[in-house]
Amino acid sequence: MEAPDSGCRYQRAIRQSMNKMFNNRSSVHHVLAGIISEYSHKSWVRPGSYMLGSRFHFFVVKRLFSPHWCEGYFCPPRVGFTNTSTGLAQYYMPDIFRRSSTRRKRIFNPWYSPSVRVRTRTFTLESKHEPLSNIPFIFA
Repeated sequence: MEAPDSGCRYQRAIRQSMNKMFNNRSSVHHVLAGIISEYSHKSWVRPGSYMLGSRFHFFVVKRLFSPHWCEGYFCPPRVGFTNTSTGLAQYYMPDIFRRSSTRRKRIFNPWYSPSVRVRTRTFTLESKHEPLSNIPFIFA
């Protein structure tokens, strides 16, 4: 597990609060602040994760600059299929072969419900595929 950067403003604020609360500047506060900020201020967005829009269009995250900024591209949807115990299931997935150019976007609300906005459209973080319907196998 990699320690957060010492220049992280959240880690620095936690360390300063601990120094003030305990009225000393112990080196342990730096370590504790790193552990606390790693778990409490870590974004849910990762490179490769995608955000889903209202019309099933996607924003795919390519690179993270900070918890508030990322780089990625927009993709139209395509239908994917998977086998399940009840039959064949359809789901939407990003069509990366028809993607847009790479853009730098701001991530809003990175710790609760991460989203990216483009004018009036909002793309929110999705952790799994959205099933459309189940199509049972029929062999005739």
